[in-house]
Amino acid sequence: MLEFRKLQLGDIGKVRKYFSCSTNRICDNTVGGAFMWRDYFSVEYAEFNETVIFKAKVRYHHDITAFSMPLGRDVSGAISQISEYCRHTGEPLAFCNVTEGDIATLRSVFTDFRLFKDTNWSDYIYNAVDLVALSGRKYSGKRNHINRFKMAYGVHSFEEMSEDNLEDVLEFHARSGADVASNSELFIEEHDKTQEVLENFVVYGLFGGLLRVGGLVVAFSVGETINNVLFVHIEKADMRYRGSFQVINNEFAKRFVSGGVEFINREDDAGDEGLRISKNSYHPCEIIDKYIFLVE
Repeated sequence: MLEFRKLQLGDIGKVRKYFSCSTNRICDNTVGGAFMWRDYFSVEYAEFNETVIFKAKVRYHHDITAFSMPLGRDVSGAISQISEYCRHTGEPLAFCNVTEGDIATLRSVFTDFRLFKDTNWSDYIYNAVDLVALSGRKYSGKRNHINRFKMAYGVHSFEEMSEDNLEDVLEFHARSGADVASNSELFIEEHDKTQEVLENFVVYGLFGGLLRVGGLVVAFSVGETINNVLFVHIEKADMRYRGSFQVINNEFAKRFVSGGVEFINREDDAGDEGLRISKNSYHPCEIIDKYIFLVE
């Protein structure tokens, strides 16, 4: 029977290889997506026949325990193992972060089921070339913000994150966190895990970029590339520097869209109306809805 273990920071090296097996473009199947939110969703994992299975508490759906779609060599065998595990433990048989394509796979195995969707957790996908070039009338507002930033703040620079500038980014993160008062559990968890990523940058194996004005860090972003998708896991900017979000967004894309990257995943909006407006303003080419697939 499957044996699940709590997902910990030290497991990155063990499970990283499985994410390239993902057949969709969701942020959950990435190092950043899985490990930054492992504590919030109480994530555990098990390996079976060169395949990984994640189990999580779906906090946005009655705290139901659900399993991710398996990633690896033996997806069908892993689904059978999940069914056997639930029969043995008495846990409900449910799958989370299920895409439209995954539904077809699960329907070939299970005939009686219910589907639940929460659009707060849908992923926003963009054509990479659009966010690099910002061409055409629909991006004129973004270009205007960037141009005003350049005119207002003069000398500025974009750098790739490294051991040489991580302390500056950590200082900015501490400063920006203190500036934003929030009792949101999601905000606190995201802030704390961003700190973890920065303090364990080599362990996470991600890449990042930072924006300086007059030598001072005013924005930074962190992501990773899997297959043909650039995932943006973290993006922070000092809003007192108008246009800093638009600049870091564009500079990050220009620097890291390479090597066959066709799409950029800017993840979900977590139900935040401001984020939803912002993400839609960049004109996604696709919004990937994710479902809970509950077997009855």
